[in-house]
Amino acid sequence: MSFAANIQQIAPVIAVANVKDAIDWYQRTLGFKAGFINRDAADETGASWNYALLDNNVAQLHLAKIVADDATLSSPCNCYLFVENIHAIHEHLSAMQADVTPVQAMSWGNLECWLHDPYGNRLVLSAEE
Repeated sequence: MSFAANIQQIAPVIAVANVKDAIDWYQRTLGFKAGFINRDAADETGASWNYALLDNNVAQLHLAKIVADDATLSSPCNCYLFVENIHAIHEHLSAMQADVTPVQAMSWGNLECWLHDPYGNRLVLSAEE
């Protein structure tokens, strides 16, 4: 058995300008809940928030504050989110006026649409056709 066969989940680290605002966006838009937040305990403004783990009981996302001298977080990422009912999700996102492309049938057999977060990250929503 290969190492890849043991991978059960992917948890991308997504670069964001403001962790607190990003948590709010991912909660409202995709239903994720914040777990661990690396921050000064007294700071409710979000200024010291530099890392967060988000979870929806199936998938996990990590949000990292962009730091000017950290080359590993200098560009937006692309992330696949595999979903079951892409049309209902697309309808929900469109109603929220999210930056989402139309659902398209892809040559490899999946239905996909792209959702862009406020920080330039592209989330590819993908479902088996």
